[in-house]
Amino acid sequence: MRRLLATALLPYAALQNAWHPGLRILMYHRVARLPAYDQLTVSPQRFAQHMQELARHRVVSLDDGLRALQSGRIRQPLFAVTFDDGYLDNLTEALPILQRYRIPATIFVTTRFCDQALSHPRYGTTAQRLHLNWDEVQTLARTPGITIGSHTLTHPYLPTLGDAAAAQEIHDSRAQIAARLHQTVAYFCYPSGDLSARELLLVRQAGYAAAVSVAPGVNHPGTDRYQLRRTEITERDDLPQFRLKLIGAFDPIHHILHARRSRRFAQRHAQPGASTEATSS
Repeated sequence: MRRLLATALLPYAALQNAWHPGLRILMYHRVARLPAYDQLTVSPQRFAQHMQELARHRVVSLDDGLRALQSGRIRQPLFAVTFDDGYLDNLTEALPILQRYRIPATIFVTTRFCDQALSHPRYGTTAQRLHLNWDEVQTLARTPGITIGSHTLTHPYLPTLGDAAAAQEIHDSRAQIAARLHQTVAYFCYPSGDLSARELLLVRQAGYAAAVSVAPGVNHPGTDRYQLRRTEITERDDLPQFRLKLIGAFDPIHHILHARRSRRFAQRHAQPGASTEATSS
């Protein structure tokens, strides 16, 4: 049903793309072979299909994308690729495909995941190591086209934390990654994409140049660089559906779904004793 509606919206999306092009940031998490469907995982075969198709377009780093937004002059649709959480398969599976198609990417790492002290709660205990370690993060940071960003210390639901704890998650993660990599960390990713005015202020105060959310859609010169929009990509996105997402035909649907999800997530975490573990991103 969603694909049918997106197909019906295609002419409108194509006109919008032509008249008002912007920067579309694609959101990935894992690239792995799993026995069952997982919303945060695409198979290496599917990812290779996506990157081969994406290479037909203008793909930029977040650095170049942000410069284009700040210039106020975007003459053609731009695309950027991001990964959340810092999974080991970003190195072993995704990187060779990115290099094959010469596509830059930003990987947002959670420092305690890199320490191997914590892992994403979505996957529980696994026999195989789930996340990148610091040596592997350093290897990626030295790889042309790869940028490392921050995804906090422990991947909490930031709006539930006190001011000091939220500031520590945002500020200290940047400092720790910078110390490990001996380079500036310019970009932040909100865990689960949820944020309030407080988180926006804390990210600015921590010195980041920009931050990404999970709000859907395309970014234009007027978009707040600390609330950059992204388009989630999943295993179910075959080439026809992937192309519909690239052109923005799914955006109106995703705006409605995101608003509903945000309300439910906020209500759940506002309840006493609610868990602060995020279920995505």
